[in-house]
Amino acid sequence: MPCICTGGMGKTTLAKLLFNPLAQHFRHSALIELQHDGHISSEHISSLLEQLGAEGFKKTSPAGVLLRTAQDYVSGKAVLIVVDNVWTQDQLDKLLPREFTQGSRVIITSRYSDLPKSEWCQQVNMRLKHYAMVELSKEAAKQLLRESANLDLGFRMPSEQLRDTEEELVKACKGLPLVLKVTSTALRCSNRNEPGELA
Repeated sequence: MPCICTGGMGKTTLAKLLFNPLAQHFRHSALIELQHDGHISSEHISSLLEQLGAEGFKKTSPAGVLLRTAQDYVSGKAVLIVVDNVWTQDQLDKLLPREFTQGSRVIITSRYSDLPKSEWCQQVNMRLKHYAMVELSKEAAKQLLRESANLDLGFRMPSEQLRDTEEELVKACKGLPLVLKVTSTALRCSNRNEPGELA
């Protein structure tokens, strides 16, 4: 299941929120977080194998050998694999097996809009559902901004100050949850230095 969206939409948050409750229903599960350099190393595949519960493999083996080991290991097992932050289509080819047992689930988050057309997505033996995340609505963005500005250490942003600036802030943040949270944190920090602003 590829989930596609731009940066700041909450892909990593979503990946973790999905993984934790779903992993309770699988004996074999793994969450792999990738870096933006696009590199897949033996360490990534070793981590996948370890999290899935594989034993007896040589961590220093070449990536291709480890990938074949992963394919053999998932054979006959229902697994949950979440891969967060895929940047290039060949990352999937180098990291994930292509044959999965019925009942397995693979969740992928990415900024790469053509990911569903990648070789791995075309050849994997499971039906894929593609989801595109969208920006928050104006009202949802306002609510997130308000809630985030009122959290942490009992600090509360004065409501009149937030009302004066929230329209402009929400517009500038373009409905991106991460940007809204960072903005609200900056507001809290700047106001902590002003007398009388702490609750």
